[in-house]
Amino acid sequence: MENQKEKILVIDDDQDFIDAVTPILESALYNVITAADAKEGKKKIFAESPDLILLDIMMESLFDGFSLCHAIKTSKEYKEFRDIPVIFISAVKEKTGSRFQFKGEEQGLAGPDDYIDKPVKPDDLIARIERLLKK
Repeated sequence: MENQKEKILVIDDDQDFIDAVTPILESALYNVITAADAKEGKKKIFAESPDLILLDIMMESLFDGFSLCHAIKTSKEYKEFRDIPVIFISAVKEKTGSRFQFKGEEQGLAGPDDYIDKPVKPDDLIARIERLLKK
C-alpha cells in the first residue's frame, strides 16, 4: 500500500521562488502544485484540494494574498477548504529590513496559520509544514 503524499499548493508570482522551493518540498516527500497568481491559485484549490497552502502576500496587488487567505478561512465558497493551513511567505523583510506588519483582524480579515520570511530556510519551512499538517 502506497503512502498518500500530502499536497502542497505554492501560490507565488515569483517563478524563481517556485523553482527553489519545489525541490525542497519534494525532497520531504510532498506533492507540489503551483500557481502563479491568486486567480490560478483559487482554481487549483478547487481542482486539487491541497493539504496546505504556501501563499505569497504580494502578487499583482498588495493584498492578493490577504484577500485569498481571508476567503479560504471565512467564505461559504471555500467552506470545504476552511481547515487547510495557510502559510504566508513574504520577501518584505528581505526588501525593507522589517517584517510586514498587517493587523488583519483590525480590518476584519482572517489571517494565516503561520508566516515565513523569504528567503526561506529549508529545515524551518519543512518543520512548520509538518507541525501544521499534524494538527
